[in-house]
Amino acid sequence: MFYDYCQNNIFDDAVRDEILSERVKEVKEKILSWLKEEAMSPEEMADPNAYFNVKVKVGGLVFHVVQNVRNIDSLFVGGNLVLTPAQLSLLRNNMDEKRRQKFFWDLRLALLGNNELGEFQIKPNPPHDVREVFIASRRIFYDSLTKDRLISAILAVYKATIMVIWMLERYAGAITPKEGKTSLYV
Repeated sequence: MFYDYCQNNIFDDAVRDEILSERVKEVKEKILSWLKEEAMSPEEMADPNAYFNVKVKVGGLVFHVVQNVRNIDSLFVGGNLVLTPAQLSLLRNNMDEKRRQKFFWDLRLALLGNNELGEFQIKPNPPHDVREVFIASRRIFYDSLTKDRLISAILAVYKATIMVIWMLERYAGAITPKEGKTSLYV
C-alpha cells in the first residue's frame, strides 16, 4: 500500500527513490542477518540488474536471494544447476532420444506441479542440448517476508534442484543417487 502511495507521484522522484532505497536496505540487512543465523554463509554479489543479490550455500549447492530492479517490493530465491560432465554423459550416453524426451516432459511437469516454485528454464534446447537448469521460488513480497518464508523458499529451490539430479540419474539407469546427495538433511 505504501509503495502504491509512493508510485502515484505524491512525492517527487528523488524523495520516492530515497524512501525506496532505505526500505530495500532494511530488507537486505534483515535477510543477511537471518541467513547468518542459519549458517548459510551469505555473500553479497554485484549485480547491475538487482537492488541486491545475496549468494548462499545449502548442502554444497549455491543459490541466490535476489531483488530484481523491476520489482520494488519483492524478491525471489534462484539457483542455476550447471550439469557436470558426468551428468551430461548420463544424459547423452545412457538415454536414447525417446527416453530423453520422456525425462524432460516428466521433469517439466514435476517442476510445474511444485507450488512453491515460480519459474524455471531448461537451457539451452531440451531434449537435444541441455547444460543447465534454472529454478526460482515464487516471489516473496515485502508484506509477507518472514525468516520462515525466506528459509522455506531456499529449501524449496534446493529440493527441486536435488530432484532434477535424482530424476536424471533414475532415467539414466543409476542404481543409487550419486554425488553424496542421498539425504535432504542440510
